[in-house]
Amino acid sequence: MLGGATPALLPAAQADAAPLGRVCLFQDQQGAKGAGHVAWAIRDPKNSSHWIWGATENAGGDSYTAPGRNNGSWIKGGTWTQLRGSISLTTYDYYRCISTASGNLRAAQQTYGRMKSNGYAVLTNNCLTKSLAIFRSYSPALTSAYLPDGKYKSPNYYFTTSLNNARGWEKARTY
Repeated sequence: MLGGATPALLPAAQADAAPLGRVCLFQDQQGAKGAGHVAWAIRDPKNSSHWIWGATENAGGDSYTAPGRNNGSWIKGGTWTQLRGSISLTTYDYYRCISTASGNLRAAQQTYGRMKSNGYAVLTNNCLTKSLAIFRSYSPALTSAYLPDGKYKSPNYYFTTSLNNARGWEKARTY
């Protein structure tokens, strides 16, 4: 661990040189009637060429989906090249990432499993809040200074304003 008792976040250049943790958030600016939509991706810290990614698509299109009903969550795995070519991510406009000193892929997958079945609520349990929960379980170093709360925020506002004000996030890149 770097920087004391909490795992440190690392600049992108250092993270690319070693198999460390990395999370990315993808933005679809036109999703959800202009409020935006996000998807997530995390890198396997033990195998830097392997990623898992997914999203919650709000299958019913309603502002609320009861727990246990289909909320449109999905997950895939593969290389960064496969992620970039994924049909499920073709509507996204931008992405931005942050690297961490470590990551727990299994904890993130378990959180995804809970998020997949815990319903949907447009302001408090949506594509954004589910992505953030997966990121936080993957790396406890992603505290609120690095990963602000997403409740009551539109995905577009969060992706631009909240992450611009958070520590460590790379600038948005065209997807």
